[in-house]
Amino acid sequence: MEKRPSNKQLFDRFIANKSNARELEMLFAYFEEAGQADLESLIKNGFDLENHAVDQVDMARLDAVHARLTDKIFAKPTSRVLKLIGSARFIRNAAAVAVILSAGLLLSRHLSNGTQVVPGSAKAYLSFNGKNDTLTAQKAGLLYQHGGVTVSTQSDGTVVFKAVNADSATAAKLNTIITPRGGEFKVTLSDGSMVLLNAGSKLTFPTGFRGPERKVYVEGEAFFSVTKNADKPFIVNVGGNEIKVLGTRFNVNSYPETGGVEATLLEGSVSFSNTEGENVLLKPNQQVFSAYGHLSLKDVSAADFNAWTKGEFLFNDVPVAVVMQRLARWYNLEVQPASMPSKNLYMRISRKADIKEVLEMIAKATDLEFDLKGNQIVLKKE
Repeated sequence: MEKRPSNKQLFDRFIANKSNARELEMLFAYFEEAGQADLESLIKNGFDLENHAVDQVDMARLDAVHARLTDKIFAKPTSRVLKLIGSARFIRNAAAVAVILSAGLLLSRHLSNGTQVVPGSAKAYLSFNGKNDTLTAQKAGLLYQHGGVTVSTQSDGTVVFKAVNADSATAAKLNTIITPRGGEFKVTLSDGSMVLLNAGSKLTFPTGFRGPERKVYVEGEAFFSVTKNADKPFIVNVGGNEIKVLGTRFNVNSYPETGGVEATLLEGSVSFSNTEGENVLLKPNQQVFSAYGHLSLKDVSAADFNAWTKGEFLFNDVPVAVVMQRLARWYNLEVQPASMPSKNLYMRISRKADIKEVLEMIAKATDLEFDLKGNQIVLKKE
């Protein structure tokens, strides 16, 4: 007589997607009768969740098992096995298995994130027409289409707005895109202008541009490539300051560590006005800084301030405290700027590099050593 597989063997085969119909029936019969403690023990032994030893492969398996089990809970009874699943007790116990798997998945991801810090990527939150969407580079498709308005996402991490023949009320509706720490996102506005938002930033803009101007609001850091339209100037409001352009490319930065608002022009020309009514006209490779009601203008290499859009950090005589704040924002870490020494950094670093590699490079360039404690960048004390 063939020996019956153990419940653990049945569960292991289910995890590996190798169960035959008889094995599924035996496993689900066990789910039918098992108590909560037995189910927890079975799953913990299969994934070692109790000791938190879930690696990246196990996390993928955990996802797959959870999805398959959920599918079976709600499957239509077209076979003996699925008819067995129809009982209330099985559904209750199988749902308990799914919950335990979910908890383990979340725990292992949380613990993994605590030890594996990854660079930022294309992700953002979109508030549009009363709806909220999470945007990623992998989520491509149509988000909205009605009344002459089309909103879609592309696989490269771009959300595209089009407002063709939309009425004024629809066009005037304001939308918001927020990039979290560890995120960036590209937006193509209805006039064809492109905005790339850096981590921890916010863009507010109308669905379509109507009237004599094209006006948007930004917080944090953004790079603008504005479509030319001599009859309808493009205006960026940042911290009460206004940047007025007809068609150009420029970077704007209002992060807290900047100490004000900084606008850097790559090409074309822009007019920059502050809240006190002061105004300057920028030429390419010039930068204006606005703080405490005053404007200051200087010549710079604009490409240095545009490097982040090319996948690089470029620090040219930048205080270490500022460097660490920008790294922390991109890698979704924390840092205490006041604990950083008064030293400046000259370095070009890939934004895709591992954070430990980045800290090692900075250590070589500054003779300062940094470490990660939990999710915080700290200065090593001698």
